[in-house]
Amino acid sequence: MPPRPRWWHQLQASKKEALLAIDLYNRSGHERQLEAFIVHMSMGWLRLMQANVEKDRGDPYVRNKRGHRVRHKDGGWTMKALHDLAAELLPAGDPRRSNLDFFVGLRNIIEHRYEKDIAGLVSGRTQAYVLNYEATLAEWFGEREGLGEELRFPIFISTFTGDAVAAVKGLRKRVPRGVLDWVQDFDAKLDPAVTSAPQFDFRVFLIPHTGPKTQADAAMTFVKLEELDSDQRAAMEHVQTIIRDKHVPVANLGHLKPAEVSSKVATGLGQCFSVNDHTSAWRHYEVRPPNASAKPEATKSQFCVWDQAFRQYVYTEAWVNYLIRHLADPATFEGVTGRAPMTT
Repeated sequence: MPPRPRWWHQLQASKKEALLAIDLYNRSGHERQLEAFIVHMSMGWLRLMQANVEKDRGDPYVRNKRGHRVRHKDGGWTMKALHDLAAELLPAGDPRRSNLDFFVGLRNIIEHRYEKDIAGLVSGRTQAYVLNYEATLAEWFGEREGLGEELRFPIFISTFTGDAVAAVKGLRKRVPRGVLDWVQDFDAKLDPAVTSAPQFDFRVFLIPHTGPKTQADAAMTFVKLEELDSDQRAAMEHVQTIIRDKHVPVANLGHLKPAEVSSKVATGLGQCFSVNDHTSAWRHYEVRPPNASAKPEATKSQFCVWDQAFRQYVYTEAWVNYLIRHLADPATFEGVTGRAPMTT
């Protein structure tokens, strides 16, 4: 049997890194699990991309202007970074790229004593990081190379009890402000279609199955939304409505109208900030579509929500805080509003 090509060994190393990342994340306790997961999962992604480049006879090396490979300080050849390979191999606007970039950035700002709370904040993106890897692995190298047979569904109680739900809701208050601001700024730069994609942030409803069970049934069945028929989709919409109603019993609870946003921002800045300035701001940061849009609901939901009943846009406290934080810089204020700041 001829020796395996170099890319195959890179691929196996990639899979081992991904499996190690998942094992470290799922272990009991919370000693630097998130950081370990990000490190090994990112290494898994890097080696996966290197294997794909080498399989397709591409160039994984950093080169100078003359086309020569560049050596690093230890004497070896410098390989392209994960971010650069992702830009080459994944199309622009692909939520997988945004998810990758998110974890590359998050790794640099994790505060270890708050790691458990940060892990809860980004758990949906963590799951997407793994699912994207598995899907990309199968896409590039075939389903036989997948990790599915080597993984199991973990046993957990998070969000299954009332106390757990309250704990999850409270974790945002414990996450350092710098981390929350970084996450908010990262999301604000993305198109709403990306932030709502499961490849960026994986969210799931778990509904206990109480019907009769056969020997062929699995304890957990994953159903893709696009594979449901119209009746099943309608049932899912009904479930989502019930859940939304439980969380938001009053319409527009906590949401603000443009004049209220303007007033709060003006107070926070100590400067004049009119409704017209606010209009300039939502246009600049693209938090909602223009008037008369065919898809008024296509907003950056962390900042703005379309109220279908009253056919108007309402805004969040997070949007107010975002504006105060960014517009405190005079150059940014003028760039966004088109005028120099004026004190009240």
